[in-house]
This record gives sequence, C-alpha cells and structure tokens, in this order.
Amino acid sequence: MNRELTAAALFTALEQHLALRWLSIDDERRQRTLAGNAVGQRPSLVGYLNLIHPNQLQVLGPEEIAYLDGLDAKVRWTTLAAIMDHQPLALLISDSLTAPNDLTEAAEEAGIPVLGSNYTGYMLVKYLHHYLSRALAESVTLHGVFMEVFTIGVLITGEAGCGKSELALELLTRGHRLIADDAPEFTQVSPVTIDGTCPAALQDCLEVRGLGVLNVRQMFGDAAIKANKYLRLIINLHVPNDGKDLRHIDRLRGDTSTRQVMELDIPQITIPVLAGRNLAVIVEAAVRDFMLKMKGFDAANEFLERHNSLLQSDS
Repeated sequence: MNRELTAAALFTALEQHLALRWLSIDDERRQRTLAGNAVGQRPSLVGYLNLIHPNQLQVLGPEEIAYLDGLDAKVRWTTLAAIMDHQPLALLISDSLTAPNDLTEAAEEAGIPVLGSNYTGYMLVKYLHHYLSRALAESVTLHGVFMEVFTIGVLITGEAGCGKSELALELLTRGHRLIADDAPEFTQVSPVTIDGTCPAALQDCLEVRGLGVLNVRQMFGDAAIKANKYLRLIINLHVPNDGKDLRHIDRLRGDTSTRQVMELDIPQITIPVLAGRNLAVIVEAAVRDFMLKMKGFDAANEFLERHNSLLQSDS
C-alpha cells in the first residue's frame, strides 16, 4: 500500500518541530498531495533548489535567494517559471528569510504553497528527508500477532483457530510485550529493515476466543505494550493433519525457511501445534536459538562437528 501526504498534513505534523509558518494562505493549495510512489524516484523528496532534477519540496536558503537576486529580470522570470512548471509539493524558505514578492506571486498563480521556517536549510533538508521517507514508505498489513520476545520482533502466524492469541497471552504473562494483534502494519524503513506497528483502532487490544477483546495495557500495565519493533523472525503455527506432516521435519534443524515480506526474506520457523506441548516455552527457545544464530553460533552445526570428530577419533 502506497501512502499519500498533503502539504497541510506535512505542516500539521512538523509545525512545532521545524517552526513552520504559512507564507501563502490558500486552503486549496494546502491540499496538494505527494504520493508514496515518489520515494526513491526523481524528482527526489526534498532538497535545495534544483532546476535539473527538481525536488518535491524545494528548499530556498540564503544561497538560493542570492542566486535568484543575481539574475537579470528576464532570466529571473524564466527561472521562476521553470520552478513552478515542475509543480513541487511546496516551496520552503529557510533561515527566517522573507520570500521574494515575485516568487510568492508566481507560486500563487501556479497553485503551489509556500512555507517559511526559522531553521537553516541544512536542518530542514536533513529532518524532512528522514520524515518523508518514513511517512511515505510502502506498507503492508499481515495477519498474525506481532510481539517483542527477548527484544526480538516476532510475528506469530498460522491458520485461524490454531492458538495464536492464546500463545500471545501466555507470552504476556511471561513478561514479553504486545505490539499488535490480528492486523499489524509493516513499513519498510530502510533497504534491509521492516518496522511493525499497531493500527490505531487495535491499540492495546488482544482478542482471545471465549474471552473476547482484552485490553492488555489495563490488565498487565504499560510495560506490556510496545509501540513498534523491527520484524526479525516469523513463528508459524501449523496444525498437522496427520502424522505424515511430522515426518518431513528435519530433526536436527527443525522446520526453518524464509518468508518474503515486502521483497525482504524474513526467517521463518514452523512449529507443529500438538496436544500437551507448551508453545510459549518452545517459542522462547526458538527465539533464543535465533539470537544465537545471529551471533554466529549454530547448535546443529556444532552437534554435527562434534559427531564427526568422535567418528574420526574412533576410526
């Protein structure tokens, strides 16, 4: 899912952080929209005034204003027309500068909002680039329970009725934290990182069959809720149809694979759901083993090396 951002929404979100103010007051211009598919493409999201590869947010500081002031009347008019022809989301005047009258008039005619800020151009470009890349990043909603287990972001998936919420409830009683139940939202915030959050409508809630909707924050306290976490591991709960499903599991390495989420391969461990198994303990063990693998220790490889060493010594 690609997100969108209007100039008005950008102003509302960053007014306090960047000391923004409107230099144009037309409400229609404030509804200009920047689509999420602009991320990573030209024109880029934000940068200093650029006429060759224009930015969606054109920042004009002392150097850019001085450049415009140094142009003769005809070239200046042509340059202003070129700026407006590219239809940026907004123009942003930095360093508490006063916007040139002809620039403001050209922006009004083109329907482009003009913003001002007390901050330097460098600070504006740096902060806005970080904010826009996250606000417009591609996102996806997955079915499951997203939790923090031993500081690792774990998505618990599986067929309906396999016990995901019951497992999450048991993990909560063991001191782990809930991020989102049923429909966590995941956003790719970097080429190798996916961040998971909870939709506002589902905040703090966990639905358990037979009990209904539980408010985890009220039941377990604020420490039981985590606002967001990077997705590192997927635990897939599988209810076997018969004994044949269990015969295909590697007894040394378990049922491990990867699942593609937004073009990134996320490690996945499939755990059979069987009567009498303590799934919470098994999930904790799976996460601990995953953390060891991240540090370079693989129990299966260590066992095989020890076995081969004993065979060679016996021979």
